Parts: sequence; structure tokens; C-alpha cells
Amino acid sequence: MNLSKNLALIFICFAFISGCSTGQKAFKNGDYYEATLQAVKNLRTNSDSEKSSALIQKSYPMALDYYRQQIDIELKSNNIDKYSTAVEHYSKLNALADEISRCPAALKVVKPVVYFTDQQKKAEQLATKEQYENAQNLIKTENIDDARNAVQRLEWVKSKDPNYPNLTNSLIFAENLATRKVVVEDLPAMSKGFNINSKVFYNRLFDDLKNQSEKKYLRFYKPKTAEEIELTPNDVVTVQFIDFTIGTLVEREKVETHKSDSIKVGTFKDAAGVEHAVLGVVEAEVTVHEREILSRGVLKISIKDFASGEIIESQKFPSEFIWQNQWASFNGDSRAVPASIIKLTKVKQTVPPSPQEMFLLFSDPVYNSASSYLKSYYRRK
Repeated sequence: MNLSKNLALIFICFAFISGCSTGQKAFKNGDYYEATLQAVKNLRTNSDSEKSSALIQKSYPMALDYYRQQIDIELKSNNIDKYSTAVEHYSKLNALADEISRCPAALKVVKPVVYFTDQQKKAEQLATKEQYENAQNLIKTENIDDARNAVQRLEWVKSKDPNYPNLTNSLIFAENLATRKVVVEDLPAMSKGFNINSKVFYNRLFDDLKNQSEKKYLRFYKPKTAEEIELTPNDVVTVQFIDFTIGTLVEREKVETHKSDSIKVGTFKDAAGVEHAVLGVVEAEVTVHEREILSRGVLKISIKDFASGEIIESQKFPSEFIWQNQWASFNGDSRAVPASIIKLTKVKQTVPPSPQEMFLLFSDPVYNSASSYLKSYYRRK
């Protein structure tokens, strides 16, 4: 029990010393705000701390002077965010006043504690107008990054004054402008001698991308939908399989003889009438049949800037798929046949897949690569 108390005391002392060190370091670095907060925190733990009392006596007046000077500089500047910057500074000063006022030990050594409530309120009113006007100027550029900046400013306005005139409509307009709109189109598969439909692959890929569009500022559309709503996209993604080929059917037949020794092949009785096993070698002739068809092709994905028609990025994903059918038969003793061959004897000869079925089997392995590529690209946008 005493050990636990001692450990707890050691931990408290360590935390206190660490806090004092952090406050002193912040003060030396000119971060009077953080130094004051650390001093208050330490005084809550140890109200008799002379170091923390001395620190807050120095740091709080210096924090007051520093932020007052910064506010004066900002308000006299041409900075488009000067009022919102002033709000941040007033917020910090009021936060310090609150922290000190709620700590008797700090309040005892720091007087007076200065609040800037009225000044902050007035600055917020001016900053609200400032941020709304800045947002409108950014919207006029019709640039995605500027529009996203505008949304942040309008959301700040909303946090201060939800009923600000025309705010809701401006937010909707800015969010729409800030959203990257991507049309994903499926071009017919290029294949010599085969009529291939790639819609199954395309629909699966599109649905996967659309699920990602839950991310803010990103939406995917099919060409038909884009046409119906008269959408002007930012990008057009084309998905097309090229050089898809299906090889000829290759058939092989392999005959092997398998033997196993020390196998019971009979019994005999000795003179005493006791029955014994007769061990010998058993064998079987195994025929393994193999059929295979190789399919190959390339998936090409291109990302084009709709306004300029310029190809931003293009990527090719080669792939192949081998269809195989393997079965076996044997003559002789089944005990001589390996277990793997026994399994093949239960397999039947099957009809090779159609060209469309071969395409679906071929395209499946490349799906994850294509999906990851597009999702990674648009995650950065």
C-alpha cells in the first residue's frame, strides 16, 4: 500500500517538474500564451509553487502586450483576413483570462485579469462580413481549390452567424463548384474475331468508385446521367480493353505407371492355423488428361481534362488467364494411385468456356489493380 502511494507521489512530482520545464521552455521561445497555460496547470496541481507563480507573473503581462500589438498590426494592415486574425488573438486572450480566473492560486498572483469580450464580438461581426466577401471573390474564379477555400470561409461565417444573408445558397453553390465531377465511360473492347461485352467489368468498377464518392468534393457519373443533367465534368475517365486474344485449345495426355510395395495382396495360414497377411507390390497405369486455353489482353485507363481535352494521365494493366481442365483415369489397383490422382479421377471433362466467359475470367484479376489506381489518383484530388 505504501509502495503504491510512493509511486503515485513520484509520478505527480515528475509530471509537475515536466510541466514547469515545458512552461519555462515556452517562455524562452516567446510563446507567452503556452507558458501562461502551463503555469496555470501547474498551480492547479501545486498552489504553492513559487516557480509557477513567478512564471505566470511574467508570462501573462507579456502575452497581453504581444497579442495587443499583433491585433493593432493586423487591423492597420491590408491583410484580407485581418479581422478573423484579430478574432483568433482576442479568443486567446479571453481563454487566458478564463483559465486564470478559474485557478485561485493563479488569480492570487495575477491582477488584473483582462477580458476582451466586447472587442472580440465587434471583431467577429467585421470578420463575418470579411470572410463572406472573401468567399465570394474566390467563387468568382471558378477554380476548384479556390472554391474549397471559399467553403471553409463560409462555414466559418456559419459558425458565427447561421442566419447571415444568402449564406445557405452561397454554401451550396461553393460546394458544388468545389466538387470534382468525373465521368467514367466504357469504350468497346478491342478484340480480333470476338464480340466481347465489357459492361460487367465496367459496372463493377463504376460502383466501387461511386462508393468512394461519399468523400467530400468528389462525384462520379456515367455518361448517360451526365448527359441527362447537362453536366460539365472536370475529368473524363475512359476504360477500354485492348488487344484481347484467346489462344487455341491445347490438349495433352500423359501416361504413367505407379507402384506401391508392402501392400496386402492376400493371406495364408501357418501350420498352427494362424492367418498371416501376404505383402506384395501393386501397380496401376494412370492416364492424366490436360486441356488449357490462354487468354491475354491489356486494360487501358485514361484520365482526360474535359475543358482542354488534354490527357492528364494514362495507365495500362496487362493481364492473362489460363483456363485449365484436368482429369484422370487408371487401370489396375487403386491403392497404387497417388491421392492427388484419385482426386482427378473424380473430375469430368468439361466444355471450354465461351469467348465472353473467357473475357470475364481474364478481366477479374485486373479489377483490383484498376480500382486501386483510380481511387488512389482521386484520393489526392
